[in-house]
Amino acid sequence: MTEIKTTSIIPWNSTTSMTITSTSLLEIKSSISILIWFEIIAACITYGFGFIGNLLSLFIFSTQSDFRNVSTGVLFLLMTVSNTAHLWTLTTEFLGTFNIYVYSDVFLQCRLNYFIQNVSRAISTYLAITVTCDRLIRSELPIRSRFICTRENAIKLTIFYCIIFSILHSFWFCPLNTLSPIGGVCYTGPPSAYTYFFSNIFLPLRLIFICIIPVIIMSLANIRMLFNIRQSHRRVTQGNEINVIPGGSMRQRMTSLDRMLFYMMLVNVSAFIITQIPFQVYTLVRTYYRDLSTLDNLLVRALVLIWSSIYFGFGSYLYCFASPLFRESLFRILKNIIYCRIHQQRR
Repeated sequence: MTEIKTTSIIPWNSTTSMTITSTSLLEIKSSISILIWFEIIAACITYGFGFIGNLLSLFIFSTQSDFRNVSTGVLFLLMTVSNTAHLWTLTTEFLGTFNIYVYSDVFLQCRLNYFIQNVSRAISTYLAITVTCDRLIRSELPIRSRFICTRENAIKLTIFYCIIFSILHSFWFCPLNTLSPIGGVCYTGPPSAYTYFFSNIFLPLRLIFICIIPVIIMSLANIRMLFNIRQSHRRVTQGNEINVIPGGSMRQRMTSLDRMLFYMMLVNVSAFIITQIPFQVYTLVRTYYRDLSTLDNLLVRALVLIWSSIYFGFGSYLYCFASPLFRESLFRILKNIIYCRIHQQRR
């Protein structure tokens, strides 16, 4: 019989002692039980296909020269690495919702895991902003972008992000982040200055700097790029935007690779806005609005957690939708895997 401790979903919003109650799936009314099993199945699909998709994306971005030789492709590669790390921490958090704990040590479970989760979320978010700015600079400053939008600068900026966000989130290693003596879930300890900082300072700031500001920047940048592309198409129509390549061939200044990377960036930004806002808003609102019962909070948070995880796990599938080159590379990899599998069985 599967047991669910209904308080394990609120470890980082609790400032008072918690009462632990256990509810069996078989004892919950059928409608709630159906929702629970829906979340379990959705999580298996999201996390399972998410890890597979991220591994395929890593392989494609690191082996295809078309991606590897441009700063945007390098940024997508580094963002996939960060997304994979974040997806793992979300997986462990979701399992903890149903009292399945990957880590047995309090340092790993309540400090390091949440430290990596928040650092990787911040890095992935600002890499998405960087991808958007990279494409914007290329459309605004096509000549200077050759010196600004380089692979070396993309790597340096990512290292800078890692250092800054690691320092800013170092408070996760505070000993007050520990296991509750009642129920064994992570929480911030009894009411103190630290719990006040966590609920009233950190969570609002995270919503602002990891959700609201990135959404505004990426939205405005995309609007500007769409305007630039529209202007570029008008000039091309008038015959003013065509370059002559030595050798006699002609092409538009916005190459097919540029368009492909732009569409990948546009899909990535759209997915970020759709999936991240609900989770960030609910996490903050739950801190101040406690009218939901513990079980209702458990179900709602698990649902928005799964929805948030889609962004970090389904990037490769979205890239397939936006990029013919990415799609062809993925199909070629799958074809080779199937061929090798059939060849091994014949042997």
